[in-house]
Amino acid sequence: MFKNMKISIKILLVIIIMALGSLLVVFGASYYFMNSMVDEFQQTNITLGVNASAVAKDSLLSQAEDYLERLVIKQAQAANAEFYSMNRVVTESTQFTQSLYENSDNFVGKPIPKPDETEMDVACQKYFLVKGVRETEAVMNEVNILSNCEYSFAPFLENNENLHNIYIGTESGISYRYSRSNKYNEDYDPRTRDWYIAAMENPDTLVWLPTYLDSYGRTCITAAMSYRDKNGKLAGVVASDMLLTSIIDEIMSLKIGETGSCFVLDADQNFIAHQDMSDEDFDPDLADHFLDSKLINALASQDSGIVETTYDGDNCYVAFARMPETGWIFCASIETAEVTAPAEKAKTESDELTEISQQGMQEKLFGIYRLFMIYFAIIGIIVIMISFAVSGTITRPIQKLSKNVQAIGKGNFNQKIPVESNDEVGQLALRFNDMQDDLKAYVRNIEEVTAEKERIGAELSVATQIQADMLPRVFPAFPDRKEFDIYATMNPAKEVGGDFYDFFLADEDHLALVMADVSGKGVPAALFMVIAKTLIKNHTQASSDFSPAEILSNVNDQLCEGNEAGLFVTVWLAIINLKTGKGIAANAGHEHPVIRRAGGEYELVVYKHSPAVATMEGLPFREHTFEIHPGDSLYVYTDGVPEATNANEELYGTDRMLKALNKEPGAEPKKILHNVKVSVDEFVGTAPQFDDITMLGLCYFGPEGSGKE
Repeated sequence: MFKNMKISIKILLVIIIMALGSLLVVFGASYYFMNSMVDEFQQTNITLGVNASAVAKDSLLSQAEDYLERLVIKQAQAANAEFYSMNRVVTESTQFTQSLYENSDNFVGKPIPKPDETEMDVACQKYFLVKGVRETEAVMNEVNILSNCEYSFAPFLENNENLHNIYIGTESGISYRYSRSNKYNEDYDPRTRDWYIAAMENPDTLVWLPTYLDSYGRTCITAAMSYRDKNGKLAGVVASDMLLTSIIDEIMSLKIGETGSCFVLDADQNFIAHQDMSDEDFDPDLADHFLDSKLINALASQDSGIVETTYDGDNCYVAFARMPETGWIFCASIETAEVTAPAEKAKTESDELTEISQQGMQEKLFGIYRLFMIYFAIIGIIVIMISFAVSGTITRPIQKLSKNVQAIGKGNFNQKIPVESNDEVGQLALRFNDMQDDLKAYVRNIEEVTAEKERIGAELSVATQIQADMLPRVFPAFPDRKEFDIYATMNPAKEVGGDFYDFFLADEDHLALVMADVSGKGVPAALFMVIAKTLIKNHTQASSDFSPAEILSNVNDQLCEGNEAGLFVTVWLAIINLKTGKGIAANAGHEHPVIRRAGGEYELVVYKHSPAVATMEGLPFREHTFEIHPGDSLYVYTDGVPEATNANEELYGTDRMLKALNKEPGAEPKKILHNVKVSVDEFVGTAPQFDDITMLGLCYFGPEGSGKE
């Protein structure tokens, strides 16, 4: 009977037997003891109070820990913000000073007074030369460069009340300062000071010096950073002092309960601020304030946290958080007894009731446990007997099926599974036999498809190489020409792409630049790209007046012939006279070009476009003239750059592109394109590339080749 019974019925039978048996036992036991348990419910509620007191204590401690941790983190963040502000002041001042040295020819200086020539308490710049340093032409030229620092330093000093001054020491022996004080020491040499030495030993990195007391007994801190000249050599250090009185007063004024207190440590775990630091008998050793080393170990291994320890003789919770800028540690404590006092009182009152209630309940529960053990033993024996009887009829066919399926899984597709019953296992065996036939057919199809994909992949690989070889890829492209430097890249989104660039000499004096993007992607776009690139170059080299508008008009009419696929191409075409720097450009629906004037930054050149090429025969195209001068640079690109998309569906955009271009605006074209590509890759992250990314950069040096090695 069980052999042909469906598995669902077999399982249902087992569940019914087990469930009915369990219900009968539970019901009988529950009915028997129900009356005796009713009177105990009230006492049980009282017993719950015991747990409530413990929960209350844990809750109070948890809340105190959470409050302390949030408090120290918040205060540390607030103080760190002040140090970060000073970080920005020194960092940006250093960057400004370095830019003055790197571009010294672009700035006009002005005379700087000596300290004794300035008015006290009036913010201004001043300088003096270290003893033994003569006023040579090179030294005074460097003083002239430093006179421009006032434009950056003055706003910082005026807008930050905690900032004392901003000062510079140079390798050549110049001491420059922007401050309200005109005091100075004739024997002062900045090159021997700790802030100068530390910054020079850690070049291009902001360093924080240990705190110190100024002449008024106020706590101060110094930040310093080195800078370089136009040759990349370390030229000096920019530094500034910050008053810490307001920060320390704010921290020490915090009130934490009745027994709480705060203190601040430096990066070496020395006290900076403590409520008893003004006492003559104050112990400056941190370890002497604690009975164990829990806090000291935590400070050495964590940036924030909380520990329970003995602080100044009292059991306390001490929370701490590190300030990232300086490495200082803000700490707050509160005595454990203050936190747990309410819970301790409640616990004492409930313990007496708990003890009485537990004695009565234990006697009742013992009787229930004994009876339930007897009932469960009987049910277990019955269930085991029924399970053995039924499980055999379920498991044996499945085991046999599993053995045959394993043979099929190893690749023996000729192995047929014998069907011995009409239940679900038998139906499953039939389905496996059908699946076996389907697998044999599927494997044959997979082999055919794989062979076809390998053939297509090989052809696409060849097409990718052919397309790449059509674009100029050997750099420097014109090693004998001194008037310009050029570099270009193309990264297709698929094996082959629709973007292309080109640059060539139309004649001895005219350079043609092409940046284009064919609609669509893949093989059709690549084929259309080959035709468009060839036509543009042929018409340009055959042109007599070098008119981009006329060239695109001729190319447009030819591409429209037989363009059944409806493809089109956006084109930016420019022809530049290398002797005069004058050029003519036409933009057929392409992205706006970017230009950088000598010594300036890259900026978009926005003007009205013409329609894309190959959209309609007989279209007129606009052209406009422009002029570039020695030191100017051009940057053109396809929409794959501004429309690059990250995982959050955000576009890269022209603003980020300009920021990447201006990271090193005076760099050579290859470096400029590299900076943009790195910026795009960092923004996109793990998101797939949806469009071709093509870029071209040109730096014009003029007919004399000025600036090009």
